[in-house]
Amino acid sequence: MTQKMIEVNKLSWTLEPVATELPLDENNSITIHPGDDYPPGYTGSKFTIRRIQNKYQLSVKSYTGNYVDAKTLPKNLLSTIIRLKGNYSGSLRIRWNGDTILAPQNSGAEMYIGKMTYGDDAGKLFPGLDLDKEKHGRMAVYTGPQSGLDVGEKWSVPAFKSGDRPKLIRRVLRTKDRIKTITEHFKLTDFIVKQLNPAGKRLYVTNFGHIVTPVHNVELRANHIDLLQTIENFNSDGLYNASRFTYQKAERSFKESGTPWVMALIGHIDDFDGFGPQFDLSTIPDNRLNEDDDLEDM
Repeated sequence: MTQKMIEVNKLSWTLEPVATELPLDENNSITIHPGDDYPPGYTGSKFTIRRIQNKYQLSVKSYTGNYVDAKTLPKNLLSTIIRLKGNYSGSLRIRWNGDTILAPQNSGAEMYIGKMTYGDDAGKLFPGLDLDKEKHGRMAVYTGPQSGLDVGEKWSVPAFKSGDRPKLIRRVLRTKDRIKTITEHFKLTDFIVKQLNPAGKRLYVTNFGHIVTPVHNVELRANHIDLLQTIENFNSDGLYNASRFTYQKAERSFKESGTPWVMALIGHIDDFDGFGPQFDLSTIPDNRLNEDDDLEDM
């Protein structure tokens, strides 16, 4: 095997067309097969399949039209989609456990297509980004998408008075539905409340299981992070798209709120409770979740 082939294998993403299990309660679960609707809805880190000059690309973006194309397509992705759905251009989302879901189209439902697995350096599949970069210290500026609509599965540590802790929650903005996790996240909740915000905080769980949250520049400085220097360092380290995404996020948020905000990595699910959030399916609204319908907020 040549060195180039070894490097490609390390970068590889592979879609395994296998079933997944979603919990119904402490003792029961439901099995979802490739081609089935996905009961929670359309959720996870967002990617796009684009057809450019008769060639398919997997892309990631941070805000509209800001695409970065993958160095190679995930194995089995196109063949699985063609088998289940036919030709397809559109978006897909991948959850922290690898569950991969195609976006609903033409008033249809979202579709589960399998589980994504990763090679050793798979976080570097997209040039100038690292979706699986570890942090040093309490937090670090995230080296992937900076848009809350793209970065990952959205949750919040709720206010204490809600009585929902240590479960996570999210609201469906257009319908005011309140969705909860069936899983309890004691360590993550404790970290958020004691280290970041006693009242609770928004967070995102990426397809690699990293936990990302929006923070403002004052909080970065309190953690000895110089935002401008970080942006320069990203460029020096070959993370030129992470540098661009971060600068654009800071500029955009400064115009909206008067202070720059960026997405910061605070850890991995394994650093906290050892598992990611699973939906309490009894709280999912009838029309299910579609994160494309959300509005971004800081």
